[in-house]
Amino acid sequence: MSTHLKIAAVKALTGAFFVSALSLQGAAAASAGERGAHIGWHVRQPARFIVSGVLRQDGTTDVIKPIHAIVAADDGEAAVAMFSGTARKQYPGYTLIATLASPVPAAGTCENSI
Repeated sequence: MSTHLKIAAVKALTGAFFVSALSLQGAAAASAGERGAHIGWHVRQPARFIVSGVLRQDGTTDVIKPIHAIVAADDGEAAVAMFSGTARKQYPGYTLIATLASPVPAAGTCENSI
């Protein structure tokens, strides 16, 4: 085999290697994303709200107690509803007279290939 033919064969094999390597990387990247969905993993970061409330002691008009909590919920109304239920259980003898729900910015980041 002549030198020119050997060089041409090496170039052809090198090109074929790079094309196959690139196609395998593309397939691996696609299959990595599908793998999680295939086994039932779903990424979900629920919305979080800081909910503040004012409690008034039953039977009085001057005894108040501010309370706060961070609640994961679908929306502000759901966060207030969960907060209200917890406040009733934790503070017997008090009535929740005011609430405010504010969204909390997302704290975490999603990292690839975990």
